[in-house]
Amino acid sequence: MQPTYLDDDTISVFLDYPRVVAILDEAFADLAVGRAEIHARQRTDSLNLRLSTMGALWNARQVGGVKIYPTVSGQFSFLITLFDLETNRPIAVLDGAEITKFRTAGLTALIASKTASQRVKKLALFGAGFQGTAQALALCAVFQFDAISVVDPLVDDAWCSRLALQTGSVVKRCSPEAATLDADIVVTATRSQTPVFDGNWLKPGAFVSAIGISAPKGRELDDATLSRANRIIVEWKPQSLREAGELVLWQTDNALEREKIVDLPELYRRSEPWRGSEEDIIVAKSVGVGLSDVACAYLAFTRSQQVQETQAKGAAA
Repeated sequence: MQPTYLDDDTISVFLDYPRVVAILDEAFADLAVGRAEIHARQRTDSLNLRLSTMGALWNARQVGGVKIYPTVSGQFSFLITLFDLETNRPIAVLDGAEITKFRTAGLTALIASKTASQRVKKLALFGAGFQGTAQALALCAVFQFDAISVVDPLVDDAWCSRLALQTGSVVKRCSPEAATLDADIVVTATRSQTPVFDGNWLKPGAFVSAIGISAPKGRELDDATLSRANRIIVEWKPQSLREAGELVLWQTDNALEREKIVDLPELYRRSEPWRGSEEDIIVAKSVGVGLSDVACAYLAFTRSQQVQETQAKGAAA
């Protein structure tokens, strides 16, 4: 049997944020108990070109896969291959842009659902591009914001109006300080190599998610944000502690501060709440791991199979 091919347009039909959040929740819970393993990102450089791979084995679902992507002039092109681990055969090849978008935004929504205050009213969004928009939509699938403050020099009133229609929130452009000061959730989805806001502006109880940079020489968050945080959540320490510029460049000599860093497998193994008090500041730093890609690719593939089966039954009837 030939592997199924799914392009980005098709994948966008089969994925939605509630389903993505649910399957990521399941996948990381399995990772915590040894029912999944991550294949860490590998990068190979040649002059101005780069080739990267990352993937996972998800034993609980008997599926494995690898995402491969070249970087040319700063632009990415993604492809994911899935394998059925029971038959050891390839079952699907999928475009990866939509999956990358959904899994990154879905992970923010998942962690926020377990750590953010349930009385959230304002989202501060730094970066309103492809991924920034996805972050807002994923979070609005979990929370109802009264206001979304956007920090992006390219955003105009028309963009704000479109997001307002999609989310039911009041959306406006803001300065970094005005956006951050009273925000319950702050998301940074930029390509900035330097911090985009002052961590002293964060209010007690804020949840911060930084997703824009996955390289050790760049950072969206400053030392003040990390030092004020009561907990810093990463996906998987073996990869995150090498790639997250925020953590690599964090200028602290205090070993106790480093002990605030915890990854998702640790949190899923614990029975305690992910947030301590309502006043705690929680930071999540995402670099992207292969398990998220494999889980979302598997979701898209299984949903496509379900649709085909339904159509075949309808035709037979």
